Amino acid sequence: MKAKAEILEKEFVDSNHRSDEQMHLHHRWAQAMTVMLVAISMAAISLLPRKRWLEWLMWGLSGVGIISGIFAILQI
Repeated sequence: MKAKAEILEKEFVDSNHRSDEQMHLHHRWAQAMTVMLVAISMAAISLLPRKRWLEWLMWGLSGVGIISGIFAILQI
């Protein structure tokens, strides 16, 4: 009985570890997509007043989103 309980506990620990890894990857993708959506919104907003600083902000946010996506792909 004790051996079976230890096997089940090991399976639980392994499953929990895999779940944590998948959740970390999900959070990376969610961060990347959120920043990219904000960059797209900034692009739309910067078209109306034609302010250069809004355009630079949009490019900066795009860069951050791309870097976050690369981190998600590399699973860092």
